[in-house]
Amino acid sequence: MLLCQRFLLLLLTIGFLVQDIRPIDEGSYNSSLSSSDTITIPQQKINIAVLTDISSNLYSTTGYENLAAARLAIQDINANKSFLPDYYFDMKFKDDGCDRKIGLKALSNVYSKGERIHAVIGISCSVVCELAGYLCSVDQWNIPVVSHSCSSDDLSKSDVFPTFSRLSLSVYKYVDAIIRVCQNFKWEKVGIMVNNINWYVRTANKMKDTMEDNDIYPIKVFLEKYYYDEDATGEDGEESDTNRLLKEQLNRMRKDVRVIIIVGYAHDIIFVLKAANKLGMTNGHFAFLTQEFIQAEFNKKDIELMQSIQGVLDFEPLLNKLDRGYISFSERVREVVKRQGYPQTGKDVANLVAAQMYDAVFLYAKAVEEAVSQGMSIDDGGGLVKLMSEMEWTGKSGEIRIDDVGDRLGNVQIMNIQSGEFRQVGTWWMSKKNQLQLALDQYNETQIIWPGNPGSPPVACGRQYELCQTYSDAIAKITLMALVCVAFLFGLLVRLYLYNRTNK
Repeated sequence: MLLCQRFLLLLLTIGFLVQDIRPIDEGSYNSSLSSSDTITIPQQKINIAVLTDISSNLYSTTGYENLAAARLAIQDINANKSFLPDYYFDMKFKDDGCDRKIGLKALSNVYSKGERIHAVIGISCSVVCELAGYLCSVDQWNIPVVSHSCSSDDLSKSDVFPTFSRLSLSVYKYVDAIIRVCQNFKWEKVGIMVNNINWYVRTANKMKDTMEDNDIYPIKVFLEKYYYDEDATGEDGEESDTNRLLKEQLNRMRKDVRVIIIVGYAHDIIFVLKAANKLGMTNGHFAFLTQEFIQAEFNKKDIELMQSIQGVLDFEPLLNKLDRGYISFSERVREVVKRQGYPQTGKDVANLVAAQMYDAVFLYAKAVEEAVSQGMSIDDGGGLVKLMSEMEWTGKSGEIRIDDVGDRLGNVQIMNIQSGEFRQVGTWWMSKKNQLQLALDQYNETQIIWPGNPGSPPVACGRQYELCQTYSDAIAKITLMALVCVAFLFGLLVRLYLYNRTNK
């Protein structure tokens, strides 16, 4: 009898150990083991904190898809017996809300409570990434931060953020592709509308300097800093101060340019495009350029929104979503979404950022594997990020190459919004040896639909050339002014002659 009791106690103990290793809750990884699976407790458990936005109306639905992709990556790592066989990956999830306060609370919670966190993966917005970069720096927590979405150019400063790396592209990384597109369409002057957030403004000014001073195709740039106000986008906010100011800025911009680059988050871009539409700027005379606007979630029943975004050119990392491998990945992500009971996007393929989340987990895991093989400590966040700079492979989000500051060197595809859908119309290839060299691969100009569907690209000087002055125009004006002066002098001389005759 005593022997039976001890045997039952042993079974219960093993059960609690297994439950502790693979907890089934929202904050940790769920392996969904079947009764026939064999559990082997590894030598060391690696805990990663996964942060993404599931609460704001900016990326909420895709945020759950990103979370599912992270779970899938961990599942694949643990299932591969030849990859880090002495380690087991687990995760703790927190919502970053794409908000500084929510993100700070999430970071504090995952680090201060429970088991040690070895890395922070994900993070939806740059304001939270910068916080994580400071907290996880070498002289603080010294753990890697690998983002799937953050795009601030400030995060490229490896002396400030030595433990930071990312699978997304910096906003600034698109500037060379933009220059080549402007050259292709002979757009010698453009405007930049930038959200008045510090890092966005710094990036936009850097873009402006590069566009004006480059040797390929110098472009005159007019820059306006706008303010986004969520309350100003509703019915009550139509005549708010924010709306009025934005319209004034767009009216100033239209006096100088017909091509406008909008820099900001997805809701910022929509805010500007809707204002432009109300001002009649989607009438076939203007072009609007964005970066990674494809992450936005559109309500196709919103007629005003569909009119406002029609014809936009969006720059984003190159990814072939029709590839069989990506379709298979999308199906597996949807299976996790369904199993976890997450809200579904309703799309056939997973979003680009979900693929980047999957690859972000693997980028960290590959760095751990390399550190182990070299006898390095996996607790050295700065050392792991340095190892990432040597990584090259083809991931779920396409070809992956990390440079010496932890940034991804990605190829760029140009998408055109047509009836609420993104259609690829161009591809640019970036060389790792020389980041500033972009080779034109294809550009299907005839497939592009411009705002207002004019049938031909907008002209930088206006379709009536109203914004520019040619050499012949200048000569004509000078000649006209000279004739006016001659006529004036002639009239003056005649009056003097008549006056003298009268007074003799």
